[in-house]
Amino acid sequence: MRHVKKHKISYALLFLCIMCILSACSKNAVFLGGGSMEPVAVLDYELPASVPGIMADKRGYSSGSEKYVILRLSPEGGVPEYFSVRDMDQGRIIYEGAFENSKMGDTLIKASFSDLKTEGRYRVECDIYGCSEEFEISDTMYEDLAREYGDAVAAACRDLSADPETVLDYLQAYEWFEKDDEPDSSDSIVSGAPDALTVVRDWISGRDYQGSEGNDAVVYATILAKFSFLYKDYDSSLATECLQKASSIYSQSGNVIKSDAASFRALTELYRASGESTYYNEITGYKDYFRGNETQLEDGYMYGAMTYIVTRQAIDKELCDLLVGRILADAQDINNRRREITNPVSSGINGDAEMRDHIRKLMCANYILRGYEYNMTMQQMFHYLSGLNVESAVFEPDDRSTGVYYLICDYLADLEKEGML
Repeated sequence: MRHVKKHKISYALLFLCIMCILSACSKNAVFLGGGSMEPVAVLDYELPASVPGIMADKRGYSSGSEKYVILRLSPEGGVPEYFSVRDMDQGRIIYEGAFENSKMGDTLIKASFSDLKTEGRYRVECDIYGCSEEFEISDTMYEDLAREYGDAVAAACRDLSADPETVLDYLQAYEWFEKDDEPDSSDSIVSGAPDALTVVRDWISGRDYQGSEGNDAVVYATILAKFSFLYKDYDSSLATECLQKASSIYSQSGNVIKSDAASFRALTELYRASGESTYYNEITGYKDYFRGNETQLEDGYMYGAMTYIVTRQAIDKELCDLLVGRILADAQDINNRRREITNPVSSGINGDAEMRDHIRKLMCANYILRGYEYNMTMQQMFHYLSGLNVESAVFEPDDRSTGVYYLICDYLADLEKEGML
């Protein structure tokens, strides 16, 4: 009997030692294999065959940005405490951490690993629910995406298949993020123009827009006027010709003195490029609309406002103040609803187009403020479009939206380069 009792005492002591060790384990995230003296959570489990619950950005994460996945808890499943990140190239776990409150409801918890910055292919794993799909961490993630979408738009311009709205977004991205402040004096000829402008120049020369009517004509007029403004330092005669065509097409479109978003954008581009008082007067005629309408701005109004605000022509200060106020109010409203909008399970977003529009409004507000107030919200929205949603779906652009994705990714790439993510 004493022999048995001795073993019971030994087992009890061993159990107490193990419990003391486990109770000392920190819940903070740690890297593995680096000689850290910090305690590491014990993650000993087998991965289930199916993994419906862990949602990740399948396009990937920029090295310096916030990185996280969301786990959707199952009613019949448990609640895992820890997660790990596996390096798929090395085939081993290199990071561990504890789940945290997602602030998106009781059924969603968050695994953050923002301090993991090493480039590579990874996946997140946890007990009960298994693993996420693979994703990449890259120093140039948004830059690479912008290049991919920009190349796609350029190719469509060359074969004349690019949609006019896509060309407008492409020119907008060039103006905001690619255009040099002052071109070199040697770039005063066509051959010295940037590729982004030469492909649009070729698209314009190859399209038959003379017979277009209504809204189509207004869009073409907007493209020609914006191109004229951006191209004048490279070929002033071609820029003048494009502006004359823009004015003619707009005058024949039937939208003159018509208060709608497309017309407003066209007028602001025509006025910036020409300085003609006729366009100034038509633009100021929109003041009553902006005073009495508090719904969120349509794209045409938003982009037109951005053009009007930065023009070097004379402006109506009251109208300018109205436009700035509306853009900032729209952005603040979107930002206040960011958790609702980006909730991967219960987002009230009506398709990816609405999410893209939200990102563009925040982007415009940041452009006006010359700050980075909404960077985090924009990234969360792009994570949603890239797989962090209940279907784990990656929303890929179609022919009409490739330019939008290029514009958004070019903006995020700009932040990436500046270390502002």
